[in-house]
Formats: sequence, C-alpha cells, structure tokens
Amino acid sequence: MKINEIKKLKEKEHIVLLPKHDYDIKKSTEYSFKNVISLEEELSEDDIKQIIDTVNEKNVQLILFDYDEIYRKIIPYIRKNRKIKWVMKNSMAAMTDGAVRATFSNLMEFCDRNLISCIGCIDSGAYEVLKNAGYNTKRILLDIKEEKTSSKKSNSIGLLGDDYNPNHNTYNQLTAVTMVDYDYIKIIKHMPATRDFIKFFNIKEKEVSNEDEVIKDNFINLYCNFTSTVTEKILMSMDNGIPCLLGNIDIFDNYKVLKENLILISDDDVNEIAKKIMTVKNNSSKIMDEYKKFRKDYTKLSKESIESFLAD
Repeated sequence: MKINEIKKLKEKEHIVLLPKHDYDIKKSTEYSFKNVISLEEELSEDDIKQIIDTVNEKNVQLILFDYDEIYRKIIPYIRKNRKIKWVMKNSMAAMTDGAVRATFSNLMEFCDRNLISCIGCIDSGAYEVLKNAGYNTKRILLDIKEEKTSSKKSNSIGLLGDDYNPNHNTYNQLTAVTMVDYDYIKIIKHMPATRDFIKFFNIKEKEVSNEDEVIKDNFINLYCNFTSTVTEKILMSMDNGIPCLLGNIDIFDNYKVLKENLILISDDDVNEIAKKIMTVKNNSSKIMDEYKKFRKDYTKLSKESIESFLAD
C-alpha cells in the first residue's frame, strides 16, 4: 500500500507498518493483512502526520510490526481511545541477539505506558510467555497465497537459512550434506566463511541469485534452525512440493508423518540431519500427502487468528 492511499480507508479498517528488516515475512504479512505499508524508505513528516490523522479521525486500527524508530513519532500522538496493536515476530530464544532484545524492550515500554491494546505473537512460545505474564496477547499465524507450481525435481539440496545468523545452523547443515548423496547445493552466501567452508570441504554448489532459485526444484530444503524460523519459508518450500527439514519446532506437532520425517530431535546433531535427509528422499510422496491435510488446516487457522487479532 502506498502512503497516499490511506485517505481512502474507512472507519475501523487497519493500517500495518512493516519495518524494512522484516523482509523475510513481507510476503506473508501482505497476504494476511490489508493496507501494509513497508518502511523501506523513511517516512516524511507529512506521511507521519497523515497516519496519525487517519487513525485519530477515522478510528482506524494501527498495527506495528517489530520496531522502527518512526514509531516514537507516531504512538504518542494517537488518541487514547484508538487501538494500537503490536506484532512481535521473534521467539524468546532469539533474544540472544541484541537487536531482538532492543525490539522487545521498546514493545514492553509502550505496553507499560498503556499505549498498546494488544500484542500479536507469531512465535507460539513468545505467545505463551506473554499471556502468562498477564499481557493481552493473541497468537498470529501468517499465511501466503497457495500457488500450485510444477517443480522439476533434481538431486539438489537447498539451504534456506541466513548464514550470518548463528541460530540458522548453516555449518552443521553443510557438514551433513557431505554425508549424503546429492548433486549440488543451492545457498545465498553472505559470509566469507561460508565460501571458505564450501571450498574446503569440496561441497558441490550451483550459484543462485535469489531465494526463489534456492527453493525450487530440489528433493529437499534444509531449514534446521535453533530458533528464528520463519513459517513463510516453510510454506514456500512445501507449497512447491519440496519437503523442508526443520529444527525442533512445534509446527507439525499434530501431524505424525510430518513430525517424524521433517522435525529434528536435536538441531545440531549432524548425523541426525544426514539421516533425515535420506529418510525424506525415500518418503517424499507420503510426506506431501500429509502436508495437504496440514495446509488446509493451517489456512483455516491463519484466517481465524487474524480475524481474532483484528476484532480484539
């Protein structure tokens, strides 16, 4: 949504502000919510005034994701009888990162000043912690448009994590790859150490330029994070018919086949990662049949979670 389009909003609709560093959930946020303004460029003073006036005069909900310094120029000027809601992307475990801790501190500050009416949590663990701490909290499941694509399977492996994020377990996954049968890997490299690792261990690689190329046409995608797992990437992979191996998370807890095949017991066990890669390769059809059931349920739950969050 363009900033100049908010004039068209009607009473009790909503505006979403999404910081530029949340590019990893942009697709799912724009699909799950309406009127998403991506803060990829700094808002002008006129833009800020337009948001404030729209929220105040039309009783439009303001929904903030994570944190941007621009929030401090907006929140204090919103009338007390208007709703400001804040969505927290990260898990509690991700607070080993200083930037994540800073985001959480800002959220808590505005909550303690009684300026935030509801907290939305993308992570289930964060939701439980904040709910038990007495905050008005809702669980949010972000979804993406389910697009049927024809995937040309090859004997390749995609690595979906960010190699600069220690929580994304890149080097254990690369180690596991050397223990299985594959033709080449696909990965977006940011760190020189990743290039050196791939070269030193003679890992076969196909150069790619974007995440879409990483995901498609593999027999498996690896996203075996310790924490900071983004559901959007899981859905993108699985919707393309490519099983996605994950760290020890709860997304498939109610789906036995998916949990047994796609969820690691120990995220950093290289032998388990390698074993699971080959298990997935041999059970791909069974996994994707079970995923169809999960996907239908997830779409329904996602819609319900967004409706509940907006209605609160």
